[in-house]
Formats: sequence, C-alpha cells, structure tokens
Amino acid sequence: MDFSELKKTIEELEIVDGHAHNLVALDSNFAFIHAFSLAHGDAVASTQHSQSFKRNLRDIAELYGCDSTLEAVEEHRRVSGLESITSTCFKAARISTVIFDDGIDLDKIIDTEWHKTFTPHVATLVRVERLAEKILNQGLPDGSSWTLESFTNAFLSKLESVAGEIVGLKSIAAYYFGLDININVTKKEAEEALQQVLAVWKPVLVANKNLVDYIFLISLEFAQSHDLPMQIHTGFGDRGLNLRMSNPLYLHNVLEDKRFAKCRIVLLHTSYPFSKEASYLASLYSQVYLDFGLAIPKLSVHGMVSAVKDLLEQAPLNKVMFSTDAYAFPELFYLGAKNARKVVFTVLRDSCIDGDLTVPEAVEAAKDLFARNSISFYKITS
Repeated sequence: MDFSELKKTIEELEIVDGHAHNLVALDSNFAFIHAFSLAHGDAVASTQHSQSFKRNLRDIAELYGCDSTLEAVEEHRRVSGLESITSTCFKAARISTVIFDDGIDLDKIIDTEWHKTFTPHVATLVRVERLAEKILNQGLPDGSSWTLESFTNAFLSKLESVAGEIVGLKSIAAYYFGLDININVTKKEAEEALQQVLAVWKPVLVANKNLVDYIFLISLEFAQSHDLPMQIHTGFGDRGLNLRMSNPLYLHNVLEDKRFAKCRIVLLHTSYPFSKEASYLASLYSQVYLDFGLAIPKLSVHGMVSAVKDLLEQAPLNKVMFSTDAYAFPELFYLGAKNARKVVFTVLRDSCIDGDLTVPEAVEAAKDLFARNSISFYKITS
C-alpha cells in the first residue's frame, strides 16, 4: 500500500484545536517543568524520568535549535521572550483555530485577546463552575443574601449575555465529585447546598455535590436550548481528581434523560484511560462526541497510539475531534500538533493495513479528525 498521500495530507493540514488554555508570562510562578506532567508537589521531581518527558524535551530542543537539556530550553525561552517562542511554536504547529477555556487559574495568566496575534481565529468557552464561583463571590448588587433563585437568575443571565460570543460551555464536574450526576437533584437540595458553601467557603467554592450537579444540569439545559455544545472533563488530570469517578460511563443517567436528548456533549482528553468506554458511548448516543487531546503528548508513543486506536474502535469518525489541551506554555501547542499528526498517521495507516479503511477513506478521515469535524461542530467561520 502507498501511504504517501495520507502522510502528505496529515503533514500539510491546517488544524483546529478544539480545547486549550491561555498562556502565562515567562516569570509566572507556574514552572516550565509542568509542561511535561500533570504531577504536583514532590512527584514533580520524577517527571524528568518519564518517556514522554524525554521525547517532548528533544522535540522542543530541536525546534529551538538548542541543546536537549531542560536548562538549555529554559534559557532559550528566557532569552527569546514569550512572543518569539509563541510565534515559533504556532507556526510550526500550523493551527488555524484555537478554542480557549480561559477558566483556568494560574499565576500571571495572559488575556485571550493577546493570543489572536498568533493564530488566525480564536474562539472561547465558558467554564460553568468557575462562572458560578465568580458570581457568588461578587455578591448581589443590593448587598442582599444569595438564594437559589437569585443565583440561578444571575448565572443564566450571564450565560445569556455571552451566548452569541462563545462556541460552547465547559464543565469540570469531574474535579469536584465526579461524573455520577444526580439528574433528580431537587431545588430544595440545591438551595441547602448553596447556603452550605456560602457559610463554609471564603472565597466561595461550589464544593457541594448537590450544587455542582444542579449547576451541571442547568448549564446543559442552557447549552441545549441555545444549540451550544458542552465540553466535559473526563479521564485523567492532576491529583485533585478522583480518576475512578471521571469514567464517562457515569454519565449514563444524563445520556438516558430525555430532557437532554438533543444536547451535544464532548468527552474531553481522550477520556484516558477510559478511551474504549468513550468510544462505546459515542457509538450509541447521538449526543456524544469525542476529543483526543491531553493524552497527546502526555503519554508514551505506544500509549498515545493505543489510546487513539481505542477511541476509534467504535466511534463514528465524524464525531471525533483534535485538541491540544495546551496550557500555560506555547510549546504544548507545538507538541500536541506534532505528536497528533504522527499518531493519527500511524492509527489510520494501521486501519488501512487491517482492512478497516481504504487509503482514500483514511485521507478523508484525517481531514475530518483534524479540522472538518470541529469546523462543523463548533460552527467556525473564517
């Protein structure tokens, strides 16, 4: 079989990054070592011994033309400046559109507007739990106490005010109490939960399962009524996440609820290590779509290829989309794109060898996975 057309297509595609985060200033206290791992605390010391660290560091050093050491790369970053390295990384990545979730909280994070210099098109999402916390911490204009009704009105009003400017919502419910959403949470339970977090947390955190579930459900209802998708964190993350509870199979009750039959849900981060489960859900539920970010480039080569193969085992190819899930560091946009091109070529080539796809079908699949699916799904216009 001749795979030259497939390889050329993948290498030359201008790709759409369906989920990423803002960069931070070079003097942020969020150290560059965090580009290579989701570890925090003492576990960071072992990051340099992982396979993915060694590969990704070599790739960055090759791009920058410096020695393949962490110290040399960090020195190049310092001397070159953020604008220069960001330009280098984005040009090499050939990303045409980035969809930003700017709800991440890092030291010296940069405004989304700044990023427009480096990519032709920028779109944004609203992270619903962060929006809820921001509203509750701002308080009511008249100084009165929050009730569930006043909070709900303020929350939905804010979403309404930005609905025409965003391409979707984002939930990190998995980071709070997991994806086993109680679809029958009552207003009384949500009211009691709201009063509990207001009494306990200063600043307010929505750290009560009934409240998180309530916010998730009203957000999903809003998204459906406004024909906006909702991205959902699934699978791995940092240690603040209970990985077991981020299995997308826990969304079964939400997916079976007729109220949400017309919603559009994106399961983020390859749902790793639950990629097979995510593929299964996408094959059964019309409202489920998939994203293959974060696992690329955080895993070994074998891990990345295996995860994407698992994701495509049952999922329709028109329901799977690329993202980098880059955050803080421009190098992650480059590494995400570079590794994804290699991984997708390997996966689609093997599908042809196995007899699942013809080469022309694989070429079309590559165009879908990297760009066309996202352009259609998020209604991206040039």
